[in-house]
Amino acid sequence: MSLVGLSNLSRSFIRVKGPDASKFLNGLVTTRLLPNVVKKKQHTISANEDKHLKLAEVVNLLENWGLMHEDIYDPENHIFVRRDGLYLMFLNSKGRVVNDCFQYAFPYHTSTDTLQVAYDEGPNYLLELSPKHSRPLLSLLKIHKLSAKVKIETSESYSYYYFNDTPEFEEWLDKIQSKYMATLDPASALDAANQFIASQEFISQALAKNVVGLAIDNRIPGFGVKIVTDIKVEDPVALLSDEFKNNFEVKEVPEELVTHRRYVNGLFETGDAPAGTTMLPFEANLDYVNGLSLEKGCYIGQELTIRTFNGGVIRKRVVPVTFSGPDNVSELLAGVDVSNIDISRVSEQKEQKSEQKSAPSPFANTASSPFGSSGKVSRRGKLGKILSIDGNDGFMLATVSDVEQDSMFKFEVDGVTVIVEAHIPEWWPE
Repeated sequence: MSLVGLSNLSRSFIRVKGPDASKFLNGLVTTRLLPNVVKKKQHTISANEDKHLKLAEVVNLLENWGLMHEDIYDPENHIFVRRDGLYLMFLNSKGRVVNDCFQYAFPYHTSTDTLQVAYDEGPNYLLELSPKHSRPLLSLLKIHKLSAKVKIETSESYSYYYFNDTPEFEEWLDKIQSKYMATLDPASALDAANQFIASQEFISQALAKNVVGLAIDNRIPGFGVKIVTDIKVEDPVALLSDEFKNNFEVKEVPEELVTHRRYVNGLFETGDAPAGTTMLPFEANLDYVNGLSLEKGCYIGQELTIRTFNGGVIRKRVVPVTFSGPDNVSELLAGVDVSNIDISRVSEQKEQKSEQKSAPSPFANTASSPFGSSGKVSRRGKLGKILSIDGNDGFMLATVSDVEQDSMFKFEVDGVTVIVEAHIPEWWPE
């Protein structure tokens, strides 16, 4: 697989703008868009959180102020105010995932009069998502609009993705984030974005006027860079500056390669799962991919999400898997509902031990039943649920303890046995 690539992604965009845009979206997404620290008891606010109280002094929600970036695993508990985009999820009232997306402050920079005019219009956001989720999310946003002063519409924008799996690019990306994306207030954020564009360290001068959104893909640290334009760029390589191309290889690759790289690295997107799949945000690894704020206040699905996190017990997660057996698993499973495939262990002995562990109840047989005993032991549920397949790689929703006990599974289709090896990605927090 190529270590380097630039690709035009098939994505849909929704624009949300207006005086109430920040407050409106804050009530729907898993990331923070309001500057307040939510604590029931004031004396429980830590020293790190105390400095966040000053956000309300610098963030004017009626202006085009940007986005708040935070990482729940950051021991310093930093919150940066930046112009670049970030990853998040929309949940339903039951705390289940509706879809994931990237959110951008629009426009990223104001180096032209046209972009300055767009910036001056006030709060303005772009949501980038899988095309199959666009219409349902548009309907969801309009249902919740009520009296909010926002305008919700589709946007003709285009998504490009650059990746480079070399240590040199990782070092460069760290430098760029430290230099231009560690800002703490809206004015500094806009100034840094304009400086980054003017420096031509990444974006070409010729097409800078068309770049309206930019994001470092830190779902996996330094995984790539996302660029959003207001025109379709026929030669995506022209998006990147000569300075950057003198230092790093740049070549156009098909979108399928970007997708395959995600699968190989274990980076799941909700668009990978079959239509109608329901899962909790932690099952989709939201907490591992920088898409969650724990103290942002109320939003749809928040109660179950925070209760689950504080409870510390997240049994199931989506894990990457590798298939072996037939030459092409995708061909074998063409037309098959993969989510209904019966998964079993390769080692029957370990499967029996797993069932024995899950069968007994601590409250069982505390008293004899007057109706006698059936002698039956309740069996545990399915070992795993295949969600998607890309070549010989895929994603499976499984109990983490099962994978840690034994990562080898199997299933059978049309008399052909397929071996499934699950992996715990190295980038998951310990």
